Amino acid sequence: MKKTTDAHPYFMAHPFWDSLRIHPNSKTFNALQKLDAPARRALIEEAVKGFYPVSYASLLAFKRFSDLAENPESKAIAHEIYLVEKGEKPLIEGSDMTGVLHCDQMKMMFESLLGETLQIAEPEHFEVLQKADIPQSSIVKSMAICDLIENTAPFVIHFYQDFLIQCQLAIGVPSEQLNRNYLDEHNLTEGDSCEDQHIEMLGKMKGNYRDLEQSEAYQQEKEGFIALVSAHFEQHRQKMAAIMDSALAA
Repeated sequence: MKKTTDAHPYFMAHPFWDSLRIHPNSKTFNALQKLDAPARRALIEEAVKGFYPVSYASLLAFKRFSDLAENPESKAIAHEIYLVEKGEKPLIEGSDMTGVLHCDQMKMMFESLLGETLQIAEPEHFEVLQKADIPQSSIVKSMAICDLIENTAPFVIHFYQDFLIQCQLAIGVPSEQLNRNYLDEHNLTEGDSCEDQHIEMLGKMKGNYRDLEQSEAYQQEKEGFIALVSAHFEQHRQKMAAIMDSALAA
């Protein structure tokens, strides 16, 4: 069957996202309604694990680029986004999310949905990050990863919001119970409609390294990271599909 995410960029075209987003062929809501509590939790854990280490890859990539960049403007922009990803620069100063990694904010959102802790390893333990080895990457590789993740971020937010809505309706959880900081902050910061949003900031950061962006090595690094992330997504898509198929076959 044709992937329904084909029109989306880079690794957002992977069918993992069809398990999360709302679309005509989705079976996720029906499965969520039929699953018992342990199986539902397992499904949600796999959904969160999908992007959890990739979110952390953004922090690592901007940190690495800021360490390597010699241009002051680009270095400052990268460090600013790194601090945001680390939770040190929340939109509201003094927020109780201060110092909480963005990947953990996403995890906490789904924990608030279930009312229990998700069993997810630290992001560094995921194979996709071990293979990417971002802390030792070149400036070309780190910039390519920054580029990929920021330009896919708006779709990530849309699709996890779709998944959260379906979970809420299936389980019967009111919005007042949820810790939505991850979605609410990212709905404002991810985009390109104003200069303080991350895609616009990324454009300025890359502008001082146009020669790197236009190089063959840059495209190769992008393709390599897309392949790594897509393989990671496929592992979790298969686990989600097995859980849902079991529920729908019962």
